[in-house]
Amino acid sequence: VTISRDPYELGSDDERAVALILGNIHSGECAGKEAILTIIRELSRNADHRWLDNLVLIFIPNYNADANDRIGKGNRPGQIGPAEGMGRRENAQDLDLTRDYVKLDSPEARALVRLIDRANPHLFIDCHTTHGSQHQYSLTYDIPHNPATAEPILNFLRQKMMPVVTQRLLQQGTLTFYYGNFNRDKTVWRTFGHEPRYSTEYVGLRGRLGILSEAYSYISYEERISATRDFVSACLDYLHQNANTIVQLLDAVDDDLTRIAARQPSRVPVSLNARAEKFDEQCVLKGYKEDQPHDYQCDFVGKYVPTRSVPLPYGYLIPQQFVRPVDRLLMHGIRVEQLSADAEIPVTVNTINQINRQERAFQKHRMVQVQSRTSQDKRLIRKGTYVVTTDQPLARLAAYLLECESDDGLVFWNFFDRNIGVDQEYPV
Repeated sequence: VTISRDPYELGSDDERAVALILGNIHSGECAGKEAILTIIRELSRNADHRWLDNLVLIFIPNYNADANDRIGKGNRPGQIGPAEGMGRRENAQDLDLTRDYVKLDSPEARALVRLIDRANPHLFIDCHTTHGSQHQYSLTYDIPHNPATAEPILNFLRQKMMPVVTQRLLQQGTLTFYYGNFNRDKTVWRTFGHEPRYSTEYVGLRGRLGILSEAYSYISYEERISATRDFVSACLDYLHQNANTIVQLLDAVDDDLTRIAARQPSRVPVSLNARAEKFDEQCVLKGYKEDQPHDYQCDFVGKYVPTRSVPLPYGYLIPQQFVRPVDRLLMHGIRVEQLSADAEIPVTVNTINQINRQERAFQKHRMVQVQSRTSQDKRLIRKGTYVVTTDQPLARLAAYLLECESDDGLVFWNFFDRNIGVDQEYPV
């Protein structure tokens, strides 16, 4: 559902800020679906709604439609409501759609990423429900963690937008905090991963604002719907009130990346692996002790720091026979060209030192991680070779997908399995 006051054409160069709100990626976590429908009803009854002054709003209430229809009372044990049951987590292919933003195995993810690429939303909100640690928050939220995300985006979300949203919800009587779980003795609060297989991490690498919403399983279904509606509304209020600032910020992120990549791409570091560390200051987390509300002083392990980084290159060269990886790049909206003539080009080459392949499949893939050594050479590159230059807004995403040591790239998801071996050159 697209809602705007004046007509909006998908993919057009529109002056308004665009928000994309996603619900029901996990259909057992269905409060987001209902919350989105309440917002749609509110907007449809009020053509003068303040958001429509300067926003275009795109809603996907029921993303995982197949799983939504497979309702059962045993699908999500321990969650309070809905009483007649809820949908499943996985889609009809038995895939978790919130692990599919890189590999794009599902038709749902391919359609959604195509929409993201065409609409290029300034703000993306992904609505979930969590049933982790016992705490007092009606809803927790999060923002991108991946250190390859442009720093201005991370700083804006953590230092400006989310503190304001949190305070406004507190004034309404809704407690919120960053998503996480306690350790056993409640001295540490730890967040989730940084990989772009997750929606907010993926959107962050695309140079946009990504926000995760996690309503709380152990409050009533009605309360979860209300908390999600209030959180999404608070985020849209902030976007409405700061639309020009946000559009200018994200335009500057794109412009700076393409300008630097065209001249001195090595100035842009790309993190390929990261580990979670604690923030400098402890946080007070509102939990329970013997069923009574209790505040815990905790280390917040939510800051990801790079463990392996590479400088952004001018571009990537992909031999013509590698159609499947190139097809994925195009699905993501990454610009791919081809050499029109043979050319002798200085290149950096990765030679594989070590390959580690998981024994057990995850999401129907046996994930691969490699270590490599680099060398410089001058090579005759043949006509028809695919070229991905980094002077484009999706350069960070392209690098994360194509670097062989990336912890969530195309090598990791088996796109090059037949073409890599120890002491062999990586073909890109």
